[in-house]
Amino acid sequence: MKVFGGILLVSAWAAPLEAQDTTTFAADSTIQQPAPLYRSPRRALILGSLIPGAGHIYSGEYLRGVLNYETTVGAIGGGVLVFIWDKCMFSFLSTTPCKSGAQWPHQVLGAGLVGLGAWTWVSTARDAPRAAERANARHRRKAQRPEPIIAPPVDAHSGWRVGAQIHF
Repeated sequence: MKVFGGILLVSAWAAPLEAQDTTTFAADSTIQQPAPLYRSPRRALILGSLIPGAGHIYSGEYLRGVLNYETTVGAIGGGVLVFIWDKCMFSFLSTTPCKSGAQWPHQVLGAGLVGLGAWTWVSTARDAPRAAERANARHRRKAQRPEPIIAPPVDAHSGWRVGAQIHF
């Protein structure tokens, strides 16, 4: 009998009571649910952080996204090439000995270009959520439809109000 009482007590504690469950409720018809976003700013941020310009492309700003990608990759790749460039880079093709000279100007310029490419990547990733918000605003403006207005006269001297209303 004690075992049965213990099992009953444990099962009553473990099983939720449906009558007291406050996590589910019936939807109220007077409360409007927010419309889902057309483009997610968080997803745009993640995409823009992984691949430069991808957040803008996701948001529908294709030209800006491609230009951001080309600028970032070009600056980083060009910076690496300038960093390793010197006069004797292709000296293995020649039989004459080569004297390369000072390396620091190329290295400074190359490091600067790589830094510029990294800055461009970070700044475009920071702008990607705003691009998604701009895309959401454009989508909302496109989706708006006029509502018909048919209203009775306000007083005895006015007529029926008929027209269309667009919410901005």
